[in-house]
Amino acid sequence: MKITILVDNYATQLSSLSRRLLSEWGFAAYIHDHKILYDTGLTGTTLLNNMRALGINPNEPEYLVISHRHIDHTGGVKAFLNARSRSIKMIAHANLFTRAYAVGEGGKPEDISVDFTWEYLKNKGVDLILIKEPYKIANGVMVSGEIPRKWGPSHTGAVADEVPDDMALYMEHPNGLIVLTGCGHSGVENMVEYGFQVTGLNKLYAVIGGLHFMGLPDERVRQVTNYLVGKSPRIIVGTHCTGVLGIAALYNALPGGAFRLGGVGGAIFEL
Repeated sequence: MKITILVDNYATQLSSLSRRLLSEWGFAAYIHDHKILYDTGLTGTTLLNNMRALGINPNEPEYLVISHRHIDHTGGVKAFLNARSRSIKMIAHANLFTRAYAVGEGGKPEDISVDFTWEYLKNKGVDLILIKEPYKIANGVMVSGEIPRKWGPSHTGAVADEVPDDMALYMEHPNGLIVLTGCGHSGVENMVEYGFQVTGLNKLYAVIGGLHFMGLPDERVRQVTNYLVGKSPRIIVGTHCTGVLGIAALYNALPGGAFRLGGVGGAIFEL
């Protein structure tokens, strides 16, 4: 299984220079084997630039999965759809169009909701599937649906709501569960344990994506890293809102080379 990070806060490889890859605040990844685009980043400019630089035609994806409704994950939807000439199946949580807010400077709320409408998606030929329960895309590939918060706390940071729409992509691998996450607002323990519950697996192979360590107290970061160490994963890639200090914490805590560096383009994982 091949996964490429297309949008991330960071460009971590020197090859980003020769490929002219861009980075921005946000996240997107592509699962090549199943032709799934997971999130679209903030603007669409970075997504499309990096897709083309890495030889991924915008018409190639057959599924667009939205991890949650915040603009740094949905802001590229319109640019991506405008670059395509065929329809696509889009899977998102049922409250995709509910307004979302973050706490800005001085405590003032800032709107970080999607910038498109259902009518726009219909006009683009999008087959929109809104879910709350787990949704199977293919054998061994499932969108989590709404993730219960019963194994650990949420990671909401400066977001003004509990982000019930935070959805992971679960993939079954011979070596265990793969969890792909946009921001991890539902909390790492909840994402992983719910993945075990709905897939029937009991071993963690990989977690890739944003874990929203930014803004968390040091003790909470230690709790999460200790939890992950206890699961003995083969691969952990903290991107986007994991933050540089969170990435450093994972690097220092994880044994046996389990930590892998993220970043646009260079982070191509053969799982």
